[in-house]
Amino acid sequence: MRIFVLLLAMICIPTPAHAGEIVLGVMFGLRDSQAPTAQEALNGALLAVKKINKSKNEIKIRLEIEATAGETTGILNGANKLTKSKGIIAATGIIDDNAALTAGPAFQAVQLPFLCTGAQADALSHMGSNIFSLAVPDIRTGQLLAEFTTNTMQINNIMLIRSDLADSTARQADSYARRFKRNSGNIMADMRITEQDPDLSVINSKLQELAPPQPTNSTVENDTVGVSDFADSAAGITVQKRETEPAKPQVEAVVIFAPANIAAKILGQLQKSKQTYSILGGTSFDTVPMQQPMQDYPSTIYFAAQAAIDSEAQLVRSFTDSYKELFGNPPQTGYAALGFDSIMLLAATAQKHGASSTAVRNGLSQIKDFEGVSGTISFQGNGAEKPLYVMQYISGQKSMATMLK
Repeated sequence: MRIFVLLLAMICIPTPAHAGEIVLGVMFGLRDSQAPTAQEALNGALLAVKKINKSKNEIKIRLEIEATAGETTGILNGANKLTKSKGIIAATGIIDDNAALTAGPAFQAVQLPFLCTGAQADALSHMGSNIFSLAVPDIRTGQLLAEFTTNTMQINNIMLIRSDLADSTARQADSYARRFKRNSGNIMADMRITEQDPDLSVINSKLQELAPPQPTNSTVENDTVGVSDFADSAAGITVQKRETEPAKPQVEAVVIFAPANIAAKILGQLQKSKQTYSILGGTSFDTVPMQQPMQDYPSTIYFAAQAAIDSEAQLVRSFTDSYKELFGNPPQTGYAALGFDSIMLLAATAQKHGASSTAVRNGLSQIKDFEGVSGTISFQGNGAEKPLYVMQYISGQKSMATMLK
């Protein structure tokens, strides 16, 4: 951590901006349950600053960082501090939807461009001309995962476990369910999570209730479906197909859209009861606390991610190697890449259009085909268009399954 502390000291001391230097505000929830994942996003941002400042670019970057807690007051205080800090031409950060929706109006009110790093609420790109979002939004995420379920996994019968907590996972779940049903998918059970500490035993009971008798005249064969990954190399997803369908449909996969702490408990519960179905998860699975539970789960897990940090693409490998060199360990989630790309996008915009809030605001929406660690990025209005990725854990090993657009 010594390197991290020294780096913060070098780039975050509030001093007057020098010629050729631009000051960016950064805001992450480093004092709440999402802190480990937010720290990865901040680390990505710090790595971007180091890269820019070591380059021959005319533009140099200094960050002013606000570490916030999850409550509304803390978020507003952090946003207001950045908006009142002299010299900041734009701000970035935040990976939580509710935090972004709380902070956004503060930046919009003072006409300070804010590029949201990882929050996925669709409303972000409609909050005003100064609010931009980088991540693939919740509704699109749900739609893409539904297409992946029916077209790639070739699965038609699922149990859906979804959040009803008015959060990102709930929005992804609603979108997923609508598209999955439109594709003639069968949701055999729709389990709703309505509290932060739910009784998960009902999930096991429902799976036992849905399990049909094993058919005597049916055989199962493995069929490998070929897909292409971000580096354009072959990847394989193995799905199960039956010669003759059983008389009663059976659950082929469990689809989970829930906060990370609840999703981790669900995996543990299924594993303990030996009901280890294939799992499909939303972007809450691409968080630091979820990595060990997914490693431990004995069956295949697919989940959505905003970046494929396990891709063999040269840009990604260079990023992960540099991240490990600076912070001691490689990144665990795609949010590290989003933090990096956020700073690189703002710097590139200031370099091309001018180092002022007005120039950044007008320039961001004109970005086309920017090659980021999280993929090729173009802005359509105030929202970025970029790929979503499906990662997979098989026998405890993580890799990229495919890229979705």
